[in-house]
Amino acid sequence: MSFNGFYKETFEFLFEIAFNNNVEWFNENRSRYERFVRDPMRLLASELMEDALRVDPNFNRSLTTSVSRIRRDTRFTYDKSPFRNHMWIGYRYPKTRISESSMIYFEITPEGYSYGFGLYSATAEFMAAYRKRLLADPQGFLKLARALEKKGYSLNAESYKRDRHPDAPAELKPYLNVKYFGWGKRFSGVSELIAPSDIEQRLRSEMKAMKPMYDFIRSVQSSLQGDEGGLEV
Repeated sequence: MSFNGFYKETFEFLFEIAFNNNVEWFNENRSRYERFVRDPMRLLASELMEDALRVDPNFNRSLTTSVSRIRRDTRFTYDKSPFRNHMWIGYRYPKTRISESSMIYFEITPEGYSYGFGLYSATAEFMAAYRKRLLADPQGFLKLARALEKKGYSLNAESYKRDRHPDAPAELKPYLNVKYFGWGKRFSGVSELIAPSDIEQRLRSEMKAMKPMYDFIRSVQSSLQGDEGGLEV
């Protein structure tokens, strides 16, 4: 069986669970979740795995790790809702949490979808090394950034309120004065995902577009880990 798109029932389930976020309702509708949400996501993740490994051969190959769970871990959160109303595929390194990983992702919600990559809980050490690398070769970095922006990617970042690099060129400031960052595309509506859909082919192409900047991020991480074989821009 090959992936041909999602079902309209996929998004109906995600919409409904937001208003029926309890164990009893989920158990009554578990078969819907498995057929229309979990299984298509796993199938898509499986078919895209080879392309993801071309971006980074060290990604975890486990589908159960690459596809999110519908059940939330509420031990350390204020929101105690037991289930998510969205799902994602996230290719990342083994034995790493999503928040600490350089990850390529694809996410669906009841209202739309998104995909991209980044490091969304970067350490201060990483961000210092990233800024140092950026300032050492600003034109090289800007070439990567502009190539993504030309393809429709937006920088997803939390910026500092105060300019921490007042002497830097203005064109670099949006990339310097951030606490973390990633790049992505976000779309409203889900009709493009419902079979027959070309989303699998689109994601294959998008992974190729992501790779140069992803390699830059990984090269910074590799330098911190003492890996002299780290990738260069």
